[in-house]
Amino acid sequence: MTTLDTNIGKNKPALLRVIFILNALKILLSFGLFIGFSYYGLEVGDKGGDGMATIILWTTLGYIVTFAVMVASILKRSILGARLAFVADVLISLPAQAFIGIVVAIISIGLSFTGPVKAFFLAEVISARD
Repeated sequence: MTTLDTNIGKNKPALLRVIFILNALKILLSFGLFIGFSYYGLEVGDKGGDGMATIILWTTLGYIVTFAVMVASILKRSILGARLAFVADVLISLPAQAFIGIVVAIISIGLSFTGPVKAFFLAEVISARD
């Protein structure tokens, strides 16, 4: 049985914090683009209007769901859950052609393979066996 990590923030590696911050900023950026497209008539190339605002709204909601999965995975120290959330981010970004979202997800996947992040997730597994 996996328990939640109640020691919030003290032993989390810096690269895990970078992953968290990048994904949080991605949500804010996509919400800002939604506001720009829906209320201020923003157009990027040939993309604009209410249809694009709707796509971005659904993309933002998808980012929020995967962010919640990522946070839950970090609290439960499930590296597989976090990586699945990052892969889902790539898939969510494709319909909106959200290249920044794709790049952030790929960076997050890459950072999840670094030593400090893997050690953070493996620490719970090792201590749970003791």
